[in-house]
Amino acid sequence: MAYRALYRIWRPQTFNDIVGQEHVTRTLQNALKEQRFSHAYLFNGPRGTGKTSAAKVMAKAVNCERGPAEEPCNECAACRGITEGSVVDVMEIDAASNRRIEEIRDIRDKVKYAPTQVRYKVYIVDEVHMLTPEAFNALLKTLEEPPAHVIFILATTDPHKLPATIISRCQRFDFRRIGSAQIVERMKQAMIAENIEISDQALTFIARMAEGGMRDALSLLDQALSFGGEQIELEDVMAITGSASQTMLASTARYIMEEEAAEALNVVQQLVQNGKSPEQFLDDLLFYFRDLLLYKTAPRLEEIQDRMMLDERFQELGDAFDTSRLFFIIEKLNQAKNDMKRASQTRIMLELILIQLCQIGEQKPHVAAQTEATSVGEMSSEEVEQLKQRINMLEKQIKQLEHGNVGGQETAVSSPRREPRRSGLQQTVKIPTGRIREVASASIEPQLKRLRSIWPDILQQVKSKSVRLHAWLLDGRPAALSQDGLVICFKSVIHCETTARELNKQLIEEVVKGFINRPVELFTLMENQWEEISASVGVSNQEQGAETKQEEAQSEPVVDEAVKLFGEELVDIKD
Repeated sequence: MAYRALYRIWRPQTFNDIVGQEHVTRTLQNALKEQRFSHAYLFNGPRGTGKTSAAKVMAKAVNCERGPAEEPCNECAACRGITEGSVVDVMEIDAASNRRIEEIRDIRDKVKYAPTQVRYKVYIVDEVHMLTPEAFNALLKTLEEPPAHVIFILATTDPHKLPATIISRCQRFDFRRIGSAQIVERMKQAMIAENIEISDQALTFIARMAEGGMRDALSLLDQALSFGGEQIELEDVMAITGSASQTMLASTARYIMEEEAAEALNVVQQLVQNGKSPEQFLDDLLFYFRDLLLYKTAPRLEEIQDRMMLDERFQELGDAFDTSRLFFIIEKLNQAKNDMKRASQTRIMLELILIQLCQIGEQKPHVAAQTEATSVGEMSSEEVEQLKQRINMLEKQIKQLEHGNVGGQETAVSSPRREPRRSGLQQTVKIPTGRIREVASASIEPQLKRLRSIWPDILQQVKSKSVRLHAWLLDGRPAALSQDGLVICFKSVIHCETTARELNKQLIEEVVKGFINRPVELFTLMENQWEEISASVGVSNQEQGAETKQEEAQSEPVVDEAVKLFGEELVDIKD
């Protein structure tokens, strides 16, 4: 006898054989028991979940010589004939190849004739969504009022493609994906019957690859039998599916965590040498990190338990990774997967994404600083209100200047401009006074003057890394620069406190280091605090006070507008 595939040998012959669809089989069995079965059914669900098998079992149950019964006997002539496909009254039609109106008209013309061999004519229409609109229209009337001896069973993977008029005339049953544990149990039965030894890890991996389809699982198992013989291990299944081993995936995840780009690239080299596909490896890696994220959030899920059984290091890696980093990695891998579809050199794309993932640590200060600044901006409702009031005041002053209000220019330009700032001068923030005194005493004036001259460039560099931090830092000015310290004083308390936050402070220190070629520690304080400290250590503030006024004059929008309208010689800036 010719060899038969496992999924054909182990095709369900009774309702009890159908795995994972108890909600369907129980309903059908009760309907058969009470003789209340319908003239039309719609079975829909993913591939390989038992739709056509359930339809054939239903055909045998209604036509069984001992029935209609809850289960077909599979012994009478009717049951055996339907199983073998020799009963002409039970027809299985593939709608993908018989989708035209002519085939449906032929069915419509023949349903009027009584069955010749069994009790009911049963039409099983597989992939019914492939029918043309004209064919659906031809089927519609017959489906609504068929003869008493006809039962239609429609099966499809895409029920949304069916007209609502067809669906409304059928009893609809939704077939579900089958759980991994049920698939494994069914495959174990098949292996015991075939006298084949197979490891639990191999069965679990096949169940994961089948994605809820029993037919797919049995087909993969059949392929593994041909490859591995009478004893099958996980490596045999890996070889036939082209998937990366769990060891390789775990090693890659560890290299990404430890930011070892060279080792990650060695994995790609080994992958290519073994003839594996970069696309498949990227898919496997994406699912691996997805499982790590699920382990962090829902460790008791069945598929996570399966993954932990496949990989001994999975739990250790799951504990080591941070949740936010897993989110970032999954997002990057998903984006790389989309880019790889359009890439001609898939290996290069895989190498690029692995290098990027291994350099996440270098991006953390920038990303964290932006996040910190964003959260501060969202929480500071009081500061937002102050800024709105200031903007309104400036707009009124500009309008007065545009209307030529020269006589009131001093009041319009000077007084309102100073008032809101003075309100903050009396406020203080907690500062390391002793350390700031040391920096002030050891301040190197030539280097401080140079730092002030390049301060706009430093601000621009900060802006390229964080726009919000740049906005806070605009209010400050360098007051002292020693060999290992930098003091910046502010007029606004909130600007001072926000800039002093650890992440913002680190970012400013990094930018300043790039300009002066040495690391310095940043200290922030209010101007009144700096005046007290500088006076106590004997630092002259006359020169920097003049520079401050000049910078303020240049940074004030109102002053700029006044200079444009009246000329620099007519504008006098006073405190």
